[in-house]
Amino acid sequence: TVFSGYAGLVLAGEQGSTELTVEDVSDAEKIQWARATKVPVTEAIKTATAHTPGQVIEAALHSIDGRLLYEVEVVTKDGKVVELYVDPQTGKLIQPGDKK
Repeated sequence: TVFSGYAGLVLAGEQGSTELTVEDVSDAEKIQWARATKVPVTEAIKTATAHTPGQVIEAALHSIDGRLLYEVEVVTKDGKVVELYVDPQTGKLIQPGDKK
């Protein structure tokens, strides 16, 4: 399965926060982002679905207020869409208030 879920510039989450995806940055920045990750997106997906089982509908690297995070969207068995964030350096799940 190929995961692509790159939206345009998203002003989302906490008021005043900015979120960029790889579609919003230059090729040079994409290379920097890729080099800055130690954990592959497949591991981020495993971490997210271990915490919140369900169907992954999107997984992408994002910059949220200057911090790189994998965002993994999961549809749970009860039909909820849940956004989970995984640190691309450590592979650990990031709690919603810890995105900065």
